[in-house]
Order: sequence, then C-alpha cells, then structure tokens
Amino acid sequence: MKKVIAIILLLGLTGYGIWQALAAGQTKEVGLAVGDTAPDFALKTLHNEQIRLSDLRGKPVIVNFWATWCPPCQREMPDLEKFYNDYQSHVEFLSVHLTSQDSREKVAPFMEQYGITFPVVLDTKGKILKLYNIQTIPTTYILDKNGVIRKKVLGPLTYKQLQEAIALLP
Repeated sequence: MKKVIAIILLLGLTGYGIWQALAAGQTKEVGLAVGDTAPDFALKTLHNEQIRLSDLRGKPVIVNFWATWCPPCQREMPDLEKFYNDYQSHVEFLSVHLTSQDSREKVAPFMEQYGITFPVVLDTKGKILKLYNIQTIPTTYILDKNGVIRKKVLGPLTYKQLQEAIALLP
C-alpha cells in the first residue's frame, strides 16, 4: 500500500512539474527584447480618441515612434503610408508621435503634407518614450498577433523591409 501511495505521489509531482514547465513556456515576459511581450500603453489621437496597444492584438502590429523635425522620419513616411494602405486589412499600425520632444501643433500639418491616414497617437508627457527607452528616432517595433516583439528597427524603414518583416511572422 505504501508503494502505491508513493508511486501516486511521484506521478502527481512529476505531472505538476511538467505542467509548470509548459505553463512557463506559454507566458512571455513584458519587456523590450525580441521575444518579450511589448509593454502596453494607451494614448490619444489628435481627435481625442484613445487607442490601447493591447486592443490591437489578433493581427500583427507595427508600432512606429517619430517626430516631425526628424529627417529620417520624414523619409520613411511615404513608405509607411503605402504599406498601411496595402496591408491594413492584415496588419495593425500605431504611430506614436513623440509630442514631448516636438509640438502638437505641427502634427496635423505634417500628416496632411505626407497624406498620413494611419492612426497617430500623441505621447504628450513622454511616458511611452521612457517606457520604450526610445533613444533613436524613428524606432519601430514589429509585434506578432499576440503582442510579442518579433523585430526592432532603429532608423527609417522602407516598404520592402516592412513586407519582409511581416512575411516572417508566425
């Protein structure tokens, strides 16, 4: 009888250990490294509509940080807009204007000048700038449909680079 109880306990502990190991593999740490779940945030658009990053899950998400005075940001805008227009049914796009490093008044004219139709949110207090430790702009994070960071790009992106990054997502 003692052997049966010992075997049952041993099997139970082994099963529990396996379950813990599998569960640990399912959860991703929140952070900024490839493989981490991107830190969640909510910001408002120029029209005072709030967008929360985690609400975009279910599709891949491109999160782009930029400012109006940044020449590389200006260079990448036509490609970002073209990509958004071509892929918006398959990919979410969230453009974070670093308003704390720029001017809110410059955003609407900039968007008009570059024909931007993708969602732009304003980081007026610099909280997301700090949360994502943005040192270089533009900086772009490419997230999979579960919000896991699959790629981080420092500097401007081209249409082709965006296509290639999205094609590699699981």
